[in-house]
Amino acid sequence: MAISKVKVISLSTVAVILLLFIGVGSFYYLGSFSTGDRAGVVIKVSQRGYIFKTWEGEMNLNDQGNTIEKFEFSVENDQTKVIEDLKDAALTGERIRISYVERYRTFSWRGDTKYFITEVVRQKGNNPENNELENTLDENIEENEKQNDNSNQEPVSTDTTLHDM
Repeated sequence: MAISKVKVISLSTVAVILLLFIGVGSFYYLGSFSTGDRAGVVIKVSQRGYIFKTWEGEMNLNDQGNTIEKFEFSVENDQTKVIEDLKDAALTGERIRISYVERYRTFSWRGDTKYFITEVVRQKGNNPENNELENTLDENIEENEKQNDNSNQEPVSTDTTLHDM
């Protein structure tokens, strides 16, 4: 049983088209267009979707005035630490820095936006509990420095008899 030349060409063409389709699909699914960081205050984090539940959020990038510059992002479902950090930041209202990957395309089971958060970093000095601790530490350091400065000075004489003459 010899395979005809037409069948070989047909199967080869189908195989090439299938490999091309898989390659382009993998590029769009796994490839990233850019990476970067943004800083701001998380406005909202929610799980949305009818069939595919995805984590979506918004962040206000502008601190000054009443203008709001929104940055919309998605979080992949397996990023549980990132989701919890975003929820905490949304509740406390603290300013955070996020790292993201921008994808070429979005898929409905992955998220609504092209921006996927990979890391959340809390910025120093924005948490009120941390501010109190830092202020207490700063006061203790200043007090110690004053005590060290006073111990290095020469003793001051309180004898006023020499000045009265």
